[in-house]
Amino acid sequence: MTNYKKVVYLDADTIVVKSIEDLFKCEKFCANLKHSERLNSGVMVVEPSEAVFNDMMSKVNTLPSYTGGDQGFLNSYYSDFPNAHVFDPNIPQEVLKVRPVPEMERLSTLYNADVGLYMLANKWMVDESELRVIHYKLGPLKPWDWWTFWLLKPVDVWQNVGERLEETLPGTGGGKNPNDELLTGGFLFRTSLCNHIRHLYFIIRSSGTVAYSGVSSSSNINVNNPTKVPVYLGGISVFVCFMAAVVSLGISITIVPQQVMPWTGKENSDATDPSFC
Repeated sequence: MTNYKKVVYLDADTIVVKSIEDLFKCEKFCANLKHSERLNSGVMVVEPSEAVFNDMMSKVNTLPSYTGGDQGFLNSYYSDFPNAHVFDPNIPQEVLKVRPVPEMERLSTLYNADVGLYMLANKWMVDESELRVIHYKLGPLKPWDWWTFWLLKPVDVWQNVGERLEETLPGTGGGKNPNDELLTGGFLFRTSLCNHIRHLYFIIRSSGTVAYSGVSSSSNINVNNPTKVPVYLGGISVFVCFMAAVVSLGISITIVPQQVMPWTGKENSDATDPSFC
């Protein structure tokens, strides 16, 4: 990719909510530091170099990778990354001309805001109005699964954008998921349960009273669109889960004989002996 001066890489589970043009001011390599010691490859700026590529390829079989993939290898290759200076897009040009070009720079959290690390009780622990890139890095909970909006507040940002997208692939327009549809015998059937739940979800979103206000309204993408979810849904979800747990416990107590000793299956004679106390 040496025909490009700079390449900005974004993971598939990230979304840009404000201009990231500043990233093209990065020098040779930029990424965000997580857990105080490891770079995260979800958002990176790379200056393509054939020499660096060849050097990486010569070491790919010898350097360890704690992930078994690219992120682990990059942490080994850029082993001094935790000591790199933080990228500052506002450094004057006269200063840039006289200072040495850094081999690597650390991106601010605002360029890689991880919902798993920087949200507490569904509130950002960083300046929401300055967020540039949201990274939905929380295990299997991904923003393209529509039901995750009940668990993660920023999922609304992702889904608001999806609903405004034009159809680029069959079944993707307006945030639709082609996996929700089945094509059988030439007829198109929607899975009834998913269809009804999804339909209810969009009704709630269009008529609720609570809006997400996490990212500044000056963003290139307006994340303050009226995507709304009633507050009571959280309480209902907790109540349903609690009742399910109570019912499950009651059934297990009813089914399992109380006079059977654990692990042995033998009747506990001491429990039925009147002299036992």
